[in-house]
Amino acid sequence: MNQQQHIDQLLEKFRRNACTADELRELYGWLDKKVAAGEEYVFNDEEKMQLKNRMREAIFASVITKAPVKTIGRFRLIKYAAACAGILLISSVAAYFMNRPHLITIAAAPGKIEKAALPDGSTVWLSDNSSLTYNSNFAHHRTIHLEKGEAFFQVKKDAAHPFTVQSKEVSTTVKGTSFSVKMIQGSGDIKVSVVTGKVLVHKQQDTLGYLLPGQRLRFAKQQGKATIDAVQNGEANSWIQGELFLQNASLNEVIQWLQDHFNVTVQNNRSDYKGDYYLQVKRDITLQEVIRILNLLGTKDRIRFSVSNHTVLIQ
Repeated sequence: MNQQQHIDQLLEKFRRNACTADELRELYGWLDKKVAAGEEYVFNDEEKMQLKNRMREAIFASVITKAPVKTIGRFRLIKYAAACAGILLISSVAAYFMNRPHLITIAAAPGKIEKAALPDGSTVWLSDNSSLTYNSNFAHHRTIHLEKGEAFFQVKKDAAHPFTVQSKEVSTTVKGTSFSVKMIQGSGDIKVSVVTGKVLVHKQQDTLGYLLPGQRLRFAKQQGKATIDAVQNGEANSWIQGELFLQNASLNEVIQWLQDHFNVTVQNNRSDYKGDYYLQVKRDITLQEVIRILNLLGTKDRIRFSVSNHTVLIQ
């Protein structure tokens, strides 16, 4: 074995922290001669990678080792290793904060519709003044939090990763379908309407309903009960095509639409009203025209809408 091969063996043992005290003295002597001759040991790419990997393992395993103490003049190899460790530690911390899951928000302004592609290949449309959030690791944990308003989903099928929309305490879980979820602010009620596929609606461990195309579930928060009825597909997604379609809608739902679509304030003096509305209009309809239609629908129940200074009054 020649001198260079022997030194190479010592360097390899040094990288594994396996040198004896005598071998370290011999290695330092060799480094001293290199320095005295104006030379410096240079790591190749493979050696650098091996050293970085060992430093990474040492940092994250919190292993404390006793590094041999030597004068600065003799310490070129250790100095390089320490620099690698510092850079690696900073990079690792930065990578952790950059890659850890964080919330992403999608929102639609009042009177606007927002369409967005989700990381798993699914598509979502948000209706007027609606918003949702999801984690950046969504492709592996497909959970959406509907914060307010209404959203329509076209879900890419992935049997291994169910798709769940969380709307307050009510969850809607699918594997590949199209459906809408709506939160009604005034009452806290939830509506789920299915266009294609199958949908499971549940509250924690309690199943509220198993929906097929053309079915809708309405969860009344105050009563804590859910009812299922038949509904036309237009109620779930007609607003995407430029129409509003409300079928058996409560007064609270009508109020929410007025607020979100026209960005108005609503003063309701008929909170006792329990009637339902059936309304189908174009999205570009004027507020004055809507008020006229609502008053026609409320004639029998003597409920009247009026508008003044961007405020809708219900009496």
